[in-house]
Amino acid sequence: MACQMVKRREIIGWKVALVLFTLIGLSTGISRTPGFWTSYVLDMVAPAWNYILVRGIFNTSLKGIFPFRMGPEQALSLIIAICLAVETSQFLNLYEAHFDPWDYIAYISLIIPCYLIDKYLSKLT
Repeated sequence: MACQMVKRREIIGWKVALVLFTLIGLSTGISRTPGFWTSYVLDMVAPAWNYILVRGIFNTSLKGIFPFRMGPEQALSLIIAICLAVETSQFLNLYEAHFDPWDYIAYISLIIPCYLIDKYLSKLT
């Protein structure tokens, strides 16, 4: 019973994080303030948001957006690989976009803490 209560708290915590990341990400499109907010915040919250979705740690069935369960390392690797591919393709001018090397740091700034929290919580249960 105590384990179920801990798991329920974890799920609520991940749901709160998912909603906060969504609201923060959407607010970058609403507020057009130049600088850090519009340049890096979405690059920070989007990978972390995707990590929570891919892992499925926001619901009791632990099923993410894929029909199979993805482990923490696989989810982290997949999302970082996609982020790196997007930014590197900007560097190579494969599409019309502005390359910013600081985006690499922004991509991992919240996904790594999400991964570490996920690993820690999975050891507890």
